[in-house]
Amino acid sequence: SVSRLSSFPFIVIIESYQHHTSVKSCHTMEEQQTIRTGHVRLAPSTDDDCGVDDNMSMDSNYDPETPTLGTTDKSLRRVLLGRRATLESANYDAATIREEFKSYQDVLPSPDALLQEQHSFQTLRRMIEAAGSTTSNTADTENDSDSSLLPRFLKYSFEGGIKPHHALCCLLLQEYSEAAAQKEPFATKNSAIYSFLVRLATFGQLHPQLNHPADFIRDQFFRVAHAIPLDVVTPHDLRKKIRNQGLPIPNYFLDPEDGKQFPPHIALLVILQHGQRESRKLDNILYSILFSLFALVALLLRIVLEVIGGAGAIWGGAEVFTLRHGDNAELWRWISVFVGILCFLRFATLNLPQMEDEGDILGSAGPWSLRFPVRLRAVCDHPFHYFVRALPPYQPKAKAFKEE
Repeated sequence: SVSRLSSFPFIVIIESYQHHTSVKSCHTMEEQQTIRTGHVRLAPSTDDDCGVDDNMSMDSNYDPETPTLGTTDKSLRRVLLGRRATLESANYDAATIREEFKSYQDVLPSPDALLQEQHSFQTLRRMIEAAGSTTSNTADTENDSDSSLLPRFLKYSFEGGIKPHHALCCLLLQEYSEAAAQKEPFATKNSAIYSFLVRLATFGQLHPQLNHPADFIRDQFFRVAHAIPLDVVTPHDLRKKIRNQGLPIPNYFLDPEDGKQFPPHIALLVILQHGQRESRKLDNILYSILFSLFALVALLLRIVLEVIGGAGAIWGGAEVFTLRHGDNAELWRWISVFVGILCFLRFATLNLPQMEDEGDILGSAGPWSLRFPVRLRAVCDHPFHYFVRALPPYQPKAKAFKEE
């Protein structure tokens, strides 16, 4: 029976034994205690699969449970193992995405141009469609050519399209599962010797920087892969699920209004171009050497200006104002050293990398995501970040895929 109580702004239901048993299987004990008071229970919404919507939850950021690679239920995990990198409902997987890429690969700009200009969904569609129309010999085959070149993540829903963030998750979950199954560390362009030297010089506190955009995109994704829903969800729900796990949201999953965001279809194309001829200049040794020298010189100049310069200013200033003379030179020498130490501490505070600097200091996807003049300025402002980062290298957790 239902009654409206004047002292409560909501409807209450006196639940029967049959209704209690049907709802009990859908909620955890904590959720049942939250929505129940004695024999009285708040009326559940029928919109949610489990009968509780956001208005019913005590949590202001309520998020219903959905299957992820980090699912703790052993029986459910076995079911998910076979579909962890496939959009089964759309018949779309990583192999299909890479096969599609071959048809429009020659049309795309280089990875750095994609990241810097951040071509929109419509711009890329027109670019690929134009390339398809120029290769068509007759008007009868023009539409077929356009359709065959366009990947599904650049098609609209009525064309059988897939959201770009779904395709990106599909592709990277495949790589994540393979790396975890083989228990291998995430491979980057950094050599083992360089990584060892960095850890040795910083007592294990800092790690080699990821300056290649594909490495950066993978690293951000792999850190949150266990929280990625295996069901198709909206970008807003995807961000919420990652945030509720206490994890940093990858830049390509951020809200479009965020200054660090770049579109997920750009991230997907950069991953597909990795290791292909379009990304050869990103691996150019000469470029790497020149920019490393530039960053090193910028770092040394900042030390001279901000540390040695501060100590020297005290020493020279004392002489200019006739405060320093032969009798107290030793005193002013120690004062200059003390000021120099303070300047060094300030320099370290401002320049040592922090975890919060990821995807911000040197561009949303590393230095290559910035135009050349802006890249020079960013490296000159933060030369230390070009070499090292605070985040340790990601290690895949094989236990997420282990059969129980």
